[in-house]
Amino acid sequence: MGLSIVLLIAFIGSNLIYAAMGERLPVLDGPPGDLLFLAAFSGFQDEWELYEGQQSARIQDEQLELVVSAAQTAAWSTARYHFGDFDVRVEARAIAGPVDNAFGLLFGVQDQSERDCDMPAIVLCGIDQLSPLAGAAIRQALKLDASRDYFAFLISSDGYYSFWKTQNGKTQIVSAWIPAPQIVRGLGELNVIRAVGQDSSYRFWVNGSPVELCLPDDPELASTYYGGECVDGDMRGEYRDSRLTVGKIGLVAQSTATGGGGVVLRFDNLVVFQPADHGEDVKL
Repeated sequence: MGLSIVLLIAFIGSNLIYAAMGERLPVLDGPPGDLLFLAAFSGFQDEWELYEGQQSARIQDEQLELVVSAAQTAAWSTARYHFGDFDVRVEARAIAGPVDNAFGLLFGVQDQSERDCDMPAIVLCGIDQLSPLAGAAIRQALKLDASRDYFAFLISSDGYYSFWKTQNGKTQIVSAWIPAPQIVRGLGELNVIRAVGQDSSYRFWVNGSPVELCLPDDPELASTYYGGECVDGDMRGEYRDSRLTVGKIGLVAQSTATGGGGVVLRFDNLVVFQPADHGEDVKL
């Protein structure tokens, strides 16, 4: 370990140890309908993961821009805060690349370092809350596992939506790609994506219209949607899973094998509310 890393750990240790011994993952919540978080991307850039490279996440023209250069690759950025129940909405616009793309919302995002923090490594627990850049540098220097668990609700510029989850390094298509007339197709078009998580139940909307998921009869298998029907499964308006009840919220853009790279997405006006009581809706 280099001397600079040792000094950095020693410098931040006294600030982190007391916070880490308490609640390491503070959760933003409030009364039903309360605004919890707003990101217009015109300031507070330290609230988001930003980076450069073949895949990049940066603030451009007061929007969060994700660039994916290679095929079958993703770029993403998460806000630094944690949420339990949430009602999140974001404006998304693909501005370059193929219409055969994928983009949308991440939620329930949990870093390996957060799940596995314990007393022997307490100096590193919560370091991302102090400084995302310092956290990334230390993880790289110590070769810590940076894998993540998360849910992803995605749409595409050619008019489809899908729902995925990744847990313990395994990615599963929870709901197959389904065509949706409410998605505005093509590059440069605006789509509003919404996800609500409440009491381990998840529901989704595109441009104000709810969408149903094709959920397989066997939860360990991938779903199939063919010929307008959910094969070996059922169309349902909600998905239930109690394993990722607290985590970060993020944004993602992905290229496909058939579409190729060059995907550029811009996101704006992300808002997170505490969900209203069941049966009601939070109005903007």
